[in-house]
Amino acid sequence: MVERRIAVDLPTRTIIRIIVLVLAAVAAVKVVAAVSHVLTWIAVAAFLAVALEPVVRLTERWLSRTWAVLAVFTGLLLLVALFLAVLIIPIATQVDDLRAAAPGYLQKLERNQTIRELNQRYKLVAKAQDAAKQLPNRVFGAAGRFVNGVVATITTLFLTLFLLLELPSMSRGVLSMLSEERAARVRLVASDVNRSIGGYVIGNLAISVVAGFTVGISLWILGVPYAAALAVLMGVCDLVPLVGATIGALAAIGVAFATQGITAGIIMIVVNVVYQQFENHLLQPIVYRRTVQLSAFLVLVAVLLGGELMGVLGALVAIPVAGSIQLVIRELRQGVGETPVPGTDVSPEPGSA
Repeated sequence: MVERRIAVDLPTRTIIRIIVLVLAAVAAVKVVAAVSHVLTWIAVAAFLAVALEPVVRLTERWLSRTWAVLAVFTGLLLLVALFLAVLIIPIATQVDDLRAAAPGYLQKLERNQTIRELNQRYKLVAKAQDAAKQLPNRVFGAAGRFVNGVVATITTLFLTLFLLLELPSMSRGVLSMLSEERAARVRLVASDVNRSIGGYVIGNLAISVVAGFTVGISLWILGVPYAAALAVLMGVCDLVPLVGATIGALAAIGVAFATQGITAGIIMIVVNVVYQQFENHLLQPIVYRRTVQLSAFLVLVAVLLGGELMGVLGALVAIPVAGSIQLVIRELRQGVGETPVPGTDVSPEPGSA
């Protein structure tokens, strides 16, 4: 049998072009990795700007665009400052008290027969005590992360302010490069995306407030200390879809068991189970169906992918981002160049993209 050899003759120019493209791709990946934190700030700022845009439009009924943006942004800062002023001192005090009382609670839990059996099998108390002993060595690292977090927060807030101020001009610049029909389609999609993200953010915040109040009031009625700190923790954790409420509930249940005994702990388990059923089957479907319009499967996939790519922050923004992508895909399927549906208002709105 005669062997046949196939010779591929590639021009030198083609080989050089391939090498250049590969090197450019590698360089691009390294650049993106180097500035990933900055890109994260920009992404969060863009998300916040889109979420605040409906409020800015509403304020524009009485003020100019610049003053409306400044008013909304100032109101946001005042709300954050008021929140911190009202809660930060009692929460800090309660957290310090909780940390000081933690060894006693561990000993109390160790005396419980069920807990003692689990501890003998898994060495839970020993592991908790070891973690507590190592805490002072982590103080400086935590302080450094806190400072970095403050810097990132301030930077993101100012990026959000500048984006809100520049959204109209950016929108006009993008639309000016499109034909009239395509610009009308893009304007409609942008309006839907703004409405979707804004509704999701407001709804998610409302759900988290309800979760925090439910846990806080339950703990207060049971006489569990640190109710305010645990309620705020529950509210913050509940912002993370799917898993956040469970994490916040575990902290509240654990403190109830440790401070008030088995009865209080069991009551908190029942309260959290009932509330999470109420949230999962009533509150969240209302928010998701009226804003992002995603199925439960797509919500789960979006949260998993967002958490894998960007951690907790990715999980927070994954659902509205997935909903926005779904809106864009739906519009592309209908045909970008089609004539708008008769009777549909495609007139430019102030600040719309």
